[in-house]
Amino acid sequence: MAQNPALPSSSIHTRVRIPVQSSVARGFALVVALLMLNVAVAFMRATADDPLVSESTLGQLAAWMADQSEEESPESIFGALAKSWASARGEDVLDEAAAVDAMRWPVVLMAGAASLFALISAVFLRAGRFGPLWLMLSMHFCMSMLFVIPAVEGDFTLTFSIVSVFLTVLAVGLSSRPIGRVVGFLLALSVLLAGVEAIKGFARANDYAIRASVPAWAATIYDTPDAAYAALQSGEIDALFGESGALTEAGADVEGITVLTTLNRDETRLGLPVKPNMPGRLAVAAREDAAATASSVADFVGRPVGAVAGDPAVEFLGEPRSWVLLDLKIFNDLNLPHLQSIAEAFLQPARRNGPMLLVRILAGNAAYTWTEAALGFAFGAALGFVLGSLFAHSRLLERGLLPYVVASQTVPILAIAPMVVIWLGAGPASVAVIAAYLTFFPVTINTLRGLTSPKHIQVELMRSYAATRWTIFVKLRLPSAVPYIFTALKVSATASVVGAIIGELPSSIREGLARAILDFSSSYSEVSTPKLYAAIVMAASVGIAFFVIVSLIERVALRRFIPHTA
Repeated sequence: MAQNPALPSSSIHTRVRIPVQSSVARGFALVVALLMLNVAVAFMRATADDPLVSESTLGQLAAWMADQSEEESPESIFGALAKSWASARGEDVLDEAAAVDAMRWPVVLMAGAASLFALISAVFLRAGRFGPLWLMLSMHFCMSMLFVIPAVEGDFTLTFSIVSVFLTVLAVGLSSRPIGRVVGFLLALSVLLAGVEAIKGFARANDYAIRASVPAWAATIYDTPDAAYAALQSGEIDALFGESGALTEAGADVEGITVLTTLNRDETRLGLPVKPNMPGRLAVAAREDAAATASSVADFVGRPVGAVAGDPAVEFLGEPRSWVLLDLKIFNDLNLPHLQSIAEAFLQPARRNGPMLLVRILAGNAAYTWTEAALGFAFGAALGFVLGSLFAHSRLLERGLLPYVVASQTVPILAIAPMVVIWLGAGPASVAVIAAYLTFFPVTINTLRGLTSPKHIQVELMRSYAATRWTIFVKLRLPSAVPYIFTALKVSATASVVGAIIGELPSSIREGLARAILDFSSSYSEVSTPKLYAAIVMAASVGIAFFVIVSLIERVALRRFIPHTA
């Protein structure tokens, strides 16, 4: 078929590729619809005793609400709601089984909505309009399921949700619609969250390590210690493994045998460990000539060794040996909880059967920390602007003081924070100063850069009109510096939150986020770790919210100083 010379070849390829991409995207959307329909059906068939329901985020919330309904006047909103729910059912105390069972239906509705939106998107993708919008809605509901559905052994409901998130992201990427900044951020966030859950599932299936098999010990088990030592003396075996005390006692009268208790117990290959390690209570007995050259348990690998029946060494020598190529323990539930566990921690009391949910406590702590950060941000930004303005108008001040401003940021904030607390006393003022310490530097540098950004010919033109320094500053330098200043302010907004949290630690302030993070990290367990992550998520949310506020102010300011950006 001849190509139309009026039509570029790129247009031909685009017209061919877009229908193919659209067909693949519609296929992904249909698969998502089926997967989420399975999730909805699974929750419809489940009962209140099913771990899929009882261990879910909403199921655990319902159980706590049932406990709170026993109180005469619950302090929390959910407790009062549980009391009203019990009254509506004609009960004095909310029935826990009924409350947990009722929490199935919100999950059914979310999964059903994800399935329905995915199905609708498949239709609209074919029409070429609004398909990505329905896909994004489906993706949000699929992603929300990651915060609700627990990881239950042998159940694939969570897996279906993870796969659905990935497929909706791929479908949006394959659609012909352009991807904006917000959509790109949401897609990246979805891939990150679903990726964490997928990696956790992979790590759990592989016992949190990727291993390669290595040869087992060439071990012989003897009935008595005398037989074992006789074999060692005769050269039948090169080493005898056993409990340290038993080996020392039995080999005390055996000539030419040395008990090695200080051997290196770690075996490695190419710098990677071989498991299991020899337990600390075991030792190795060897002939004196072999003991003289042995420095590690690995020296006896591949050589004939022995143990006495009934000794703990028999179990060690019989265990399968493996070469750990990649350790995945960072993804276990202790180090990295499931998203559902973190969401559940938000909707559970900070202490067992407490009257207040953790989300409410952390929200109060976040508001307190944000107040300190805002004070420090305002002070640091003002100081940075003044210093930058002075440096822009005085080469002497710039050369004399700017090196000290730079040097101030080389001192660790953890070293400065206690000194500031000692000088100013424990309280919000000292925390605000510490936050300002992290804030003023980027504002100073960017203000200086922005105020000196106008070209020399522009400044000379203003001077030719007899403009004063103040007029040049207001009419020329400041408008040119506004984009630079707000870039620094957005960086400083998040830095001020970090500074406030660090400043709260030596100040012993109990109302802020630092105390919550410190409390939950002090008792590192599968119960407190999700609460620690919840506190970290709340701290990150404060920083993100502060960044968004400054960004919105930037848009207004740019329209004022640079009208063509509107």
